[in-house]
Formats: sequence, C-alpha cells, structure tokens
Amino acid sequence: MTEADAGVQDAIVIGGGPAGLFAAWRLAVGGAGVTLLETGGDMRASLCGKVTARMQGRNVRPAEKFRLQCQRCDCLTGLGGAAFHFDTNLGYVQGLSRTKVEHDGKGGFRTYSGLERALGDFDRAARAVADAYEVMYRFGLPPARAEGHDPKEPGGRPGRAGFVLADEAFSQAITVDDALTVVDNLLADALAHGLRLRLGARAERVRRRADGTWQVSAGGADLLARNVVVAVGKLGLRFVRSVLDDNAVAYRPSSRVDLGVRLEAPREIVAPLTASCHNPKLTYLNEQGEPVRTFCVCEGGRMMQYAFLDTVVLDGQHCLTTPTQRTNFGIVTTIDVPAGGDGSEYALDFARRVNAAGAGGPVVQPLLELLGRGRVPQPPGSSLVQAIQGDLAASLGPQRVADIAGMVDRMEDLTPGLVGPATVVAAPVVERLFPAVELSDDLQSSAAGLYFAGDCSSKIIGVTYGAATGVVTAESILR
Repeated sequence: MTEADAGVQDAIVIGGGPAGLFAAWRLAVGGAGVTLLETGGDMRASLCGKVTARMQGRNVRPAEKFRLQCQRCDCLTGLGGAAFHFDTNLGYVQGLSRTKVEHDGKGGFRTYSGLERALGDFDRAARAVADAYEVMYRFGLPPARAEGHDPKEPGGRPGRAGFVLADEAFSQAITVDDALTVVDNLLADALAHGLRLRLGARAERVRRRADGTWQVSAGGADLLARNVVVAVGKLGLRFVRSVLDDNAVAYRPSSRVDLGVRLEAPREIVAPLTASCHNPKLTYLNEQGEPVRTFCVCEGGRMMQYAFLDTVVLDGQHCLTTPTQRTNFGIVTTIDVPAGGDGSEYALDFARRVNAAGAGGPVVQPLLELLGRGRVPQPPGSSLVQAIQGDLAASLGPQRVADIAGMVDRMEDLTPGLVGPATVVAAPVVERLFPAVELSDDLQSSAAGLYFAGDCSSKIIGVTYGAATGVVTAESILR
C-alpha cells in the first residue's frame, strides 16, 4: 500500500468459518494487508459449555462431551464456524466425487460436483480440495489415507437397489480436539504474517464507494479495502441479502433448495450402511425427476436443533469421541421451486410450517406412522431435547412423504430393519437456500472486488469445499 491510501487495506474477510479462515490465511501469507471480522469469539470461548476437548493433556471445558444438549444450540458463531464446533466430517480425502445427479434433458441423467461447477473445471476443483487437505495436515490434522483408492477415480458410481448413484468415496472425520489444533496453528501463522483479527465484530453493512474501494461497517468502525470476501454461513442469510441489494450485485432468487428430514435408528440397524464408508451418499430420482438423497450420515451421533432466523431447523452431530447407540442421517429432496418463487422463502416457509405443528420447534414421529404402515404403541424417543411427538405428514406434504418412503424402501435392502418400529423421523431440514449469486470461476461477483466464499456463495456447502473456495478467492485477489 502507498502512503496515499495507507488506510485502505487489500482485503477484508467477513466470517471466521473454514472459508473465511482459509481466505484470510492465504491472503496474509501472500503478503496482502487483510482484516478478518468474526461475529463470535475465539474458538474456545465459542465452544458449547457442555463440550470437553483435550489438547496437550489439558481440559478446555470442564464438562462431558455430548452428554447433554441444549434445547436450542446457540454456539454456532466464533472462529472455526459451526462446522468445527462439533466433531464433523471433512469430506473426500483423495479424488473429488461427482455426487449430485440431475436430468440431462435428453431422457437420461448426469452426475456433477457442486465445487466443479463453482470453479468451472473438475480438475481445478479436485486440486483445490487436495490443497485444502494439505494445509490442514500441515497445521495438525492427523492424515487419513485410503489404501488402494485411486485419487484420479471419482467416487460416484452407478447405484444399486434402485439408486441412480451410490457414492462411497473415502472421507475423513475431524474431532473438536483436532479442529482446535488446526485452527490455532493456521491462525497463528496468519497473525505472524500480519493478519489483523477482530473478534466480536459483526459486519453490519458493506457498500462500494465512488472511488471503487469498499467500506465495511462493523462494531462502530468503518474499514476500507480494495476487496471484500463474504464468507458467512447459513445464519448470515439476511446479511448476504442486504449486501447483494445494497450493491446492485447480479443474482436471482434460488430456484432450487434442499428440504427434508432426519432419520434416526439404532446404530446396529444402520451398521451395514456405514460398514465400508462412514458417510455414504445414495441418490434416486422421484417421479418429478427431483433428486432424493441421503445427507450427512452421523454414525453413533445425535440430532441437534438451532434457531435460524424466525424458525428452528435440524442438523446432525458426529459424536466421534463419545458415540451414542444411535445413527442419524438426512433425507433431502432438491426441490425445483415453483416459477416466480424465492427458494429462500420457500425453504423457510417449509420450516415454519413444521415448527407450527411442533409448537415452535421440530417434530418427531415413528417412521411407520409417518408412512401409514402401522401404529407404534411406545414411540422409541429420539436424541432431540424436548422434541414434540406429532403427525409430520400434513406439514411435510404428500410428495415429501413419498420421497422418504422411496428412500427407506430402497435402503431396506441394504439395512434390514430400518423400516421398523425403532426408527424415527424428525423435521425440518433445510439446506442450500442462499440466493443464486452470479459469480466468476474465482467466485467474484458482478461488483468488482466483492467475493462470496463457502456456503453463502450459493454454490457449495461443506467444510473442505468451504476451505477450498476461501483459498480460491484469496489467490484471485493476490493475482
């Protein structure tokens, strides 16, 4: 920077999750002047008070990990983002997989990777994932390699038992303990290279000035930069909308969203599904041609619920260090939103409808009762805290119930007993509901110098994908 513009940094990164952390680190080590803004605090300060993580023999939190849950999780901000605040799955270690399916318009279907489409090229996306892993290994993630796996071979393959696609590509999990190590070391390296870190600083407004630079208002201060990387997670939906509208960024309402439920069953029933891959992805196409797929398999895990805008939605926890006797996973349908509709509002309305049936929260129901295949005199309960037992069919609608039936009936061949009295269904689950932002292959918007990385790019979700997009945006700025 010259003396004339000493107050103008090269970049401001908004959000300290995987995408924001990796973007800020890459910018700092590349010699850029960069500030990272994070609404929450340090990762340790942001961890749930009911979580224990051990590092170098010291307790970070004086409570047992995952023994209890809050009715509403409010620990989803802070360095590391929601992803690293719980044991989680990072995704593919070697070889990017094409796990998404869609009609090809010629009577068949094609497979693709969301990251491949975001970055414009499959090989480029695969390299970005590999690079993200190498950074995590460098900063303390214990390497996990799959013997015999060809890194050039996509994991997606034709399905079985009625599935269009079955993906059992090797992936890697990470515990909170290891996430703390990675985040600590990555952040220390970034700070040593000049990163400015501001915790407890909620970005309130981003606007482009007449001279082409960007002004970010946060915590009562105005910061100036040539570039801004927006890397907020799902909870930042309202903020992202304001940034798009304030700066006339080219976008359209999302036309596709993922809606669905989570299933939970005794771990021994689901064991055949996870025997060779702890996060298998199974997909079929419903009668409307919409993909129905498994999502986020949490073997030995718990379901969790968190506040999202004016509603409550569900997710899964990977309880790797203290597993439970249950396994849960999502079943989501990629919905084509009715013409003229706004996918974000469509998804929120779905969640609100389910919440209304649950007196303001999620609803749980035995699978057999949801499918109309019998009564369960003694419902088996679930890992959710204070969930309402109710009739989900009316709020899900007949098509979503049919999608669930189609999935579990196909899975029954792989996991005998899944369609039985011990399995419960919980809702709502909503994903991929950010507006569809027009982005370059470097994730730059139509407003020069404004980038969107990670979940809020509307292109991808996931820890490793998020980290990869963060690095891509940073390298574009450095060029």
